[in-house]
Order: sequence, then structure tokens, then C-alpha cells
Amino acid sequence: MSRSLGVRSSIGAVLVCAWLAGCASSGGRRDYTRLVIEGDEIREDGWSTAYEALTHHTELIVFEERIGFEGGDDRSGLGAARQTYTVPLLVVDGDVNQGDMITTLRRIPAEEIVRIRLYYASMVPPEYRRPGAEGGVIEVVTR
Repeated sequence: MSRSLGVRSSIGAVLVCAWLAGCASSGGRRDYTRLVIEGDEIREDGWSTAYEALTHHTELIVFEERIGFEGGDDRSGLGAARQTYTVPLLVVDGDVNQGDMITTLRRIPAEEIVRIRLYYASMVPPEYRRPGAEGGVIEVVTR
């Protein structure tokens, strides 16, 4: 009985150590849930671009060629299906004319990011309210 308990304890200790080592080697990467992600967090988590960081935000659906807010337009009420999504407008350092969103986000290195701010459709500030912002806004501020 004591030998069996010792073996189980040893196996448990090995599994815990392996799990901790795996967590340490991943750089503590996490999924983001807040609407503001600071550049320091992105760098601490080991992401190399704005695109990589946003692929780990729980409110976004990231496809190879587009990004959308999960749940669609929040102005449509609570009855909106969670399977829908809306495509936000990308704003980088106040410039709304970014062209291809995915390419632009992949070209923004983590070292340059001050913060990324997500605005749902109902939260879009007046300076970004224009055609294309009905799906919300992803604002990236760089150095």
C-alpha cells in the first residue's frame, strides 16, 4: 500500500512539474477578455504582432482573411445569435484608411504597440463613426 502511494505521489509530482514547465515555456500566454490590451501584456505573453495577440481575444473570431466581433452587432439586442459576427473597422494611430486589416495587423510588431482597444458597435467614439464602423472598431496605438 505505501509503495503504491509512493508511486502515485511520484507520478503526480512528475505530472505537476511537466504541467508547470509547459506553462513556463509558453511564456504565460493567455486569452484576453478585456477591451483594452496594453502593449506590455502583449510583449510579456510572447506575441510578435498585433495579429497574433488578437487571435487570442475571446470576443473576436479570427479567420485567415478577416476578423469579426463574436455575437454580431451589440445594438441588435440580446436575442442576436452568437453564431453571427460583424467586421470592425481598423484604426491605427487615428488613421482609418488601412486597406487589408489582416495584412496591416501582421505588419505591426509587438515592440511598437502601446495598446489595442476594442469598441463594440454601440461604443464607437464620434471620431470613428462612419460607414464601415457599424461592426465596431479595433484601435491600435503604436509608438
